[in-house]
Amino acid sequence: MQSETTTREFPLDTHNIHILCIDDEELALTLRKLVLEMQGYQVLTARSATDAMQVLEVHDVDLVLADQVMPGGTGTELTRSIKKKWPDLPVILISGINEIPPDAIYADLFISKVEGPEVLCAKISSILSTRRCSSS
Repeated sequence: MQSETTTREFPLDTHNIHILCIDDEELALTLRKLVLEMQGYQVLTARSATDAMQVLEVHDVDLVLADQVMPGGTGTELTRSIKKKWPDLPVILISGINEIPPDAIYADLFISKVEGPEVLCAKISSILSTRRCSSS
């Protein structure tokens, strides 16, 4: 009989991790926030790139999760701005369009919305664990 065990070398204390979630669509933003909060993350939200930059100026954030397609600027444009000011801050782009934009190279990861919340949470955890291990 096989035993099902899942081990994580460095479990995350998600209650101390702050994620900034950006999406212009209110329903998508609310659902993503709820999914992340159910995983224990502290979640800040913004509805535009401009709002996101203002949040980042005021709050300490451990990871940014940004929609790619937004009015007034794309997620990749936002990522470039974030990386200029906070080069070590991980940024994940998420999009319903499955083609990876050429300038997505500035992001740490590109995720399709089709992959669903379990994959999203697993990839967020992986990036944060990697970042934590490399800063130790």
